Amino acid sequence: MDFEAYIDAVSEAIDLPVAAAHRPGTARFLGLAAEMAALLEAVPLDDGELVLAPVFRLPEPGESADG
Repeated sequence: MDFEAYIDAVSEAIDLPVAAAHRPGTARFLGLAAEMAALLEAVPLDDGELVLAPVFRLPEPGESADG
């Protein structure tokens, strides 16, 4: 992947310039993140074993916090 092009595209899209001094570190971080993602994606997961945490919902007004 061309991380320099990605940095250019994303920084323009979110209107957040990346200083020239920070570009090498940003590109290196993106490379490391891609390596970590590849490691995780290589692990086979069984959808039957997927346990999702419950979704926190704020209590309605007048309702106690514990339900």
